[in-house]
Amino acid sequence: MKKVLIGLLLLFLAACSNSEQKSSVESAKMDQTMIEKKIEKKGEMETVEAKSAASTYSNERKVMYTANITAEVVSYDETIANLTKKAESRGGYIIQSNAVEQDGKIEAYVTFRIPQNELQRFIEEVKKASKSVKSEQMTGEDQTEEYVDLNSRLKSKQAVEARLLKFMESAEKTEDLLKISEDLAAVQEEIEQLKGRIKYIENRTDYATVELQLTEIKSHENFSKDFNTWEKTKEQFLTSIHWIVQAASWIVVLVVGNLPIVLLALIIFFFVYRTFKKKQEKTE
Repeated sequence: MKKVLIGLLLLFLAACSNSEQKSSVESAKMDQTMIEKKIEKKGEMETVEAKSAASTYSNERKVMYTANITAEVVSYDETIANLTKKAESRGGYIIQSNAVEQDGKIEAYVTFRIPQNELQRFIEEVKKASKSVKSEQMTGEDQTEEYVDLNSRLKSKQAVEARLLKFMESAEKTEDLLKISEDLAAVQEEIEQLKGRIKYIENRTDYATVELQLTEIKSHENFSKDFNTWEKTKEQFLTSIHWIVQAASWIVVLVVGNLPIVLLALIIFFFVYRTFKKKQEKTE
């Protein structure tokens, strides 16, 4: 009877121990779930607050501006050199230049990146450097909402990353460590993608894009010069004189340079002629 009571007592203690272990595991899982929900809820609250702030402060809006200008210039090389200096002096730079010459006319496509606060002043510089502006267009793409959303998502992912790092420090089982490592790698990859997109938007909104389509046209002076008959006649006359002088020079060089051969040929011809003449006289 005593042994039976002891056995029942041991079974009761074992059941209580298993129940406590299960309860602690379930409690840990519930704690982790609650933490993740809090993190997500916090990220959503931050998104709403950030969007509200963006709509309140209009001067913080993220807008991508692009200016398209079609113009005619007298000299393409001089114009590009001048505009490049103007852009650099205002903190900008040239990112593309493509020029094609066809039928004596140069067509060029040039792209500048200019700080937004210098955009209008640089456009005025383009107009001053052009002979005439054929068209001008300005477009803007508002990226504020996406920018705010990206930053909110970034903060949320960084909070999850911090929590996963803490879980990794306290993980004891290998399988738990591997699972946390996989989740951490995925979160960190998303963080890098978000940072890259945020950096792209910041660059595109801090600097405006100016796209130029330039056509080089000849000035009135060059146009008149091309059709000046007297200038063309004088140029052709000088060219003819040059060729005559060059030909005479070659003849002099040929004769003087080969004078010994010419003299030897004349002497031989003289003796041959004299011999032939004597034979002819004897025959007569």
